[in-house]
Amino acid sequence: MTQISNIQDIFTQRYDAFFLDVRAAQANLQNPDKPILSGVDLEQSLTSRSLLRVEKQAIREKDLNQKHNINYLNENLAKINIKVEERLTEELKDIENVYRKVVGIEDTIPQLLDLLNVKAATTSRIETLAMELPWFYQDLLKLVNQPKYRRTDSNGKIIHVDSLRAALNRFGIENLNPVVLSLAFRRWLPQITDPYPQIKNRIWDEALATSIVSRKLASLHKIDENFAFSLGMLSLLGTIVVVRLYFRLFDVIQREALIEAQNEQQHELHAALSRLVPAGDFLNQLLDKFALPMSAELISKMDMKRVFIANAMNEVVSNETEISPLALLLKQARGYSRYRLLKQYGLVNMQEAKDYVRTLRLPNGALTLLKTTDIRTLNLQFIANTPNN
Repeated sequence: MTQISNIQDIFTQRYDAFFLDVRAAQANLQNPDKPILSGVDLEQSLTSRSLLRVEKQAIREKDLNQKHNINYLNENLAKINIKVEERLTEELKDIENVYRKVVGIEDTIPQLLDLLNVKAATTSRIETLAMELPWFYQDLLKLVNQPKYRRTDSNGKIIHVDSLRAALNRFGIENLNPVVLSLAFRRWLPQITDPYPQIKNRIWDEALATSIVSRKLASLHKIDENFAFSLGMLSLLGTIVVVRLYFRLFDVIQREALIEAQNEQQHELHAALSRLVPAGDFLNQLLDKFALPMSAELISKMDMKRVFIANAMNEVVSNETEISPLALLLKQARGYSRYRLLKQYGLVNMQEAKDYVRTLRLPNGALTLLKTTDIRTLNLQFIANTPNN
């Protein structure tokens, strides 16, 4: 059996690598003793291998030059990242800007989530509010007309949904909380994260998995399923913020440094700066430091009146010993979801899985419930009903 702190460290390291690049994480697992290379180091190592055909003396000279170049590049990368963190820290203080501009949360979203948690909510009231979101109509129709949600008439002909009211009725009020939140969250995801293009997919995978697992655990904790689902998904808001800001600020600060080097005719420095790319390991450090606290601030900023999740998010951030059932649920859901994602890509073995899941202290019956749960789809349950107008 692996020690608790050790297995948690292993999973954290494994998940950090997975978050950046699945194939690289799998390669690292196959070669555990091989040092993980940064983008700068990787480029240099490829160059080094190509030099194996030249004379030994030339190789030694090249190696010395390469080591100097790598150190020089990494020194300048570290300087860029220090400035990035300084500006990121400042930008995070302006919650209004982060909320409106960095993520782009519209006031209608928390209002809709509140309405969907009112027992007297009707399709007509939801439709009126949803119409304030210019993107919602098209996104909802695209979702409802997917093969898994289609209906057919008595002749087997597909019934195409072409109105907002019909789409809302098709899903039913009981399903709209996860539908609305999922559609909104996908719009908030970062799009440009080169040289790590998979990041937006990893954020979505974790958000969906965490919200689904949270909803499944809700019955065991005697918690409202909508609260659990909402907290699970919105707990990744801070990740979106940090990722968006890191890549944007890296680009800005690198450009400033290039202009300064050019103006001062520092040719070697300019060449080095031109080759720098965002550092995944440093991004993971920023996420560990800022993501959860920012999620808590943004959830509080949403100021929902009927979705009572802000206090639980703050409890998770403060890492209190005595926490509410909802906060405990989120911690368990985050841990289990990450385990399932690593398992899905072959990044954890059976013994590691057993040791890690044991540290989550899941409630009785949870593993039986969760092991058959699909964490990749909303798993909406449709019931026969008449439109609620």
